[in-house]
Amino acid sequence: MRLLKEVVLGFFLVSTAALAGQDDVLLRLAIENANIKPEQAIQKVVDQYPGNLSEFEIDDEDGAMIYEFKVIDHKKGVELELMMDAETGRIWLDDKETIPSNILKLKKYQLLMNSGVTLQKAVDEARKLVQGLLINVELEQEKGIVFFEIEFLTEKGERKVIVDLQSGKPIPVTR
Repeated sequence: MRLLKEVVLGFFLVSTAALAGQDDVLLRLAIENANIKPEQAIQKVVDQYPGNLSEFEIDDEDGAMIYEFKVIDHKKGVELELMMDAETGRIWLDDKETIPSNILKLKKYQLLMNSGVTLQKAVDEARKLVQGLLINVELEQEKGIVFFEIEFLTEKGERKVIVDLQSGKPIPVTR
């Protein structure tokens, strides 16, 4: 019985790893075949929407690859959730939320607005440590530190780098 449990557990672990590998392969192919690459999509949103980009993500909608963004417009006190078709570059507003002024005064948003470390600069700094396809960027605050968490898809799988908003320095995240 014990041997059977070990075999079943081993099969489950191998199957799960194989699926994760398949997801990475599909994501790599989708990015490589997209008309609009992640960095181009980010630049297009920055050029068209005022404020600070705080998040970038690749997702699947109805079988098509899309890019999702969050833009913080401090002047209007709103957070825009935007989506972009990776094939056509068409951008649409998915959601718009008012951000209360007391929330905008939090360290996370103050540093985003005033540090000079934009999402694009953070990605450039992270690339000094990790080469790969950009798949996710998120503004985070933990233990008093505000940082961009940046994920790349490399030949060895997903790798993360954080970029501190106060110093602008990249720090690799170990697996």
